[in-house]
Amino acid sequence: MKEAFRTLSATGWLAVACLALALILLAMCAADGRQRAADRTRQAEAHKTLAEGRTAAAQDASAIRDRADARDQQIDQSTQETTDAIRNAPDDAAAGDHGLRSLCKLYPDRDPRCRMQQSSPGRLG
Repeated sequence: MKEAFRTLSATGWLAVACLALALILLAMCAADGRQRAADRTRQAEAHKTLAEGRTAAAQDASAIRDRADARDQQIDQSTQETTDAIRNAPDDAAAGDHGLRSLCKLYPDRDPRCRMQQSSPGRLG
C-alpha cells in the first residue's frame, strides 16, 4: 500500500486533493442546506405564533371595546332617566334623591350614603 502512494505522480496527488476538496464542499453544502431548512421551519413557527398572538389581542381589544360601549350606553340611558326624574320631581328633596340614587347605581362606592340606600331603598337624606 505504501508503494501505491509512492507511485502516484503529481497529477495523481492533484486528483486526490481535488476529490477530497469536492467531498468537503459537498458536505458543507449539505450541512448548510439542512441549517437553512431548520431556520425556515423556526421562522414559520415564529410567524404562526405571532399571528396567533395578534389574533388573540385583536379579539381581546374587541371584547374590551364592546364592554366599554355597553357601559357607555348604560351610563347614557341612566343619565337620561335621572335627568327626566329630576325634572319631574315634586320638590328639591325628591330631585336630590333621584340624583343620589343614580350616582349609587353607577358608582356604588362613590358616596357613603349609597350603603344606606342599599340597606333601605326608601327615601335618602
